[in-house]
Amino acid sequence: MKKVITTLLILMLSVVGLSANADNLPIKQKLNDSRPTYANKYSIVRFFQDHVYYANQTDLAKFLKLYSPKYISNDGFNMESTTELFTDLWKQYAGIKYRNKVNSVAFYGDTAVVNVSEAAAANIVDDNKKGQLKSYVDVIYYLERKGKSWVITGENVITEAISITWGDANSVAMFLEAPQMVGAGEEYSAKLYIAPPSGIFAIASISSEIVSYPQKPQKDVFKKFASDYSLERIFLANDKNTNEYVVASIGYSRPTMNGATGFNMNLSGYACLIRRVNVVPKNNYIEVKHEDKKV
Repeated sequence: MKKVITTLLILMLSVVGLSANADNLPIKQKLNDSRPTYANKYSIVRFFQDHVYYANQTDLAKFLKLYSPKYISNDGFNMESTTELFTDLWKQYAGIKYRNKVNSVAFYGDTAVVNVSEAAAANIVDDNKKGQLKSYVDVIYYLERKGKSWVITGENVITEAISITWGDANSVAMFLEAPQMVGAGEEYSAKLYIAPPSGIFAIASISSEIVSYPQKPQKDVFKKFASDYSLERIFLANDKNTNEYVVASIGYSRPTMNGATGFNMNLSGYACLIRRVNVVPKNNYIEVKHEDKKV
């Protein structure tokens, strides 16, 4: 009996000794890093302040240092394709300006999951016609600690809307409707609505493109709008494990007199509206058991 008591006392003393040194164990730091403390939250906000600052300065070198070499997006973009994408984008839209907002943060030790809303705008000059580019993205970023700061290891774009307009299109109300998410191989509908002022005529096309780089646009087939200025097209989501864009192209024209006998229908405006459709791959390993009902 004394031997059992002695053994128990030794075990208790060992546990007490372990508890006394718990502050020195690595798990203490892991648990602290997982807490949404002011310091942890501020480090994330500060990180995305740098992210948008370097983007607005189009400082590609410092911007890319915020990304991990193993970075991957839900579109399959890695660091190589992301570098080329931003290089081309900032050449094409030299004056582009960004703003962002950190909506929520969750910490898991040395990693963080951050929901960020991002917007961008740029002026466009095309054949002496002024235009605008606007975009809005709601995205989940995956971050990993690097010293006292962070690096982006991945991202998941939830919603994305882009509009490019010039000429008369700048003064027309337009809306492109598409599902945010569909299953691979499923049918879905995309609808375009516009409200052109009197005296402006419009035709449009709606197409679907897989998300790729460089983007591979489909051939536009322009059609007349219905009497209520709506246009709809049905698509079949791809089964290639790739997300899609629904793209609406709208051409506007104002008729002008051509002498005394006819009209000219010159292009007076153009718009391109883009909406992301996230495609969920088919999972062949989900099993649903159905019990036969006995009559």
